[in-house]
Amino acid sequence: MINTEVVDSIAKQAHFSGVKSLLEIEEAIAKLPPKARRQLVRDIPALCPGEFPADGWDAILNDPAPRPALTSLLDRLDAGRSQNPEDYLVLNDKSLRSKK
Repeated sequence: MINTEVVDSIAKQAHFSGVKSLLEIEEAIAKLPPKARRQLVRDIPALCPGEFPADGWDAILNDPAPRPALTSLLDRLDAGRSQNPEDYLVLNDKSLRSKK
């Protein structure tokens, strides 16, 4: 009788032998030029279709499911900004252009 655990282990080793560690992948991505990183970000949903909904971010943004932790965080940020607006950066075309 064949030990399926041993066969599975051998199959996994063969499949993943060329895969680098997550740290190595992250380091390689960090070394990419900005244009290549932007292209990678655009390509990731196609590279990992099981991890992304078919309609991408629109499905996530339009999902009516409650997210209490995110809502709580945003409520705290809004309250803090209302009390001390000078502590928060203003992002608009003018402020972004002046950073270049």
